[in-house]
Amino acid sequence: MAINIQHTYTTHVEISFLDRAHNYALKEQTCGSMDEIAEHVCEVLVKHDFTSADVIDASTGELLLIVERT
Repeated sequence: MAINIQHTYTTHVEISFLDRAHNYALKEQTCGSMDEIAEHVCEVLVKHDFTSADVIDASTGELLLIVERT
């Protein structure tokens, strides 16, 4: 049995990527569904060898996602 989850919620977010020393290495803004944002974050983490990223709603400041590589 498979379970597929799709997010239809779209928002404008600020993403902070951290390097191995836990310093903010890159900050960017984007807009999209939560699925699109999560996919983008994963691609950037791998491409630039970052360790984690915080995704924050640009208008409310609410932390929406924390993505960490293991």
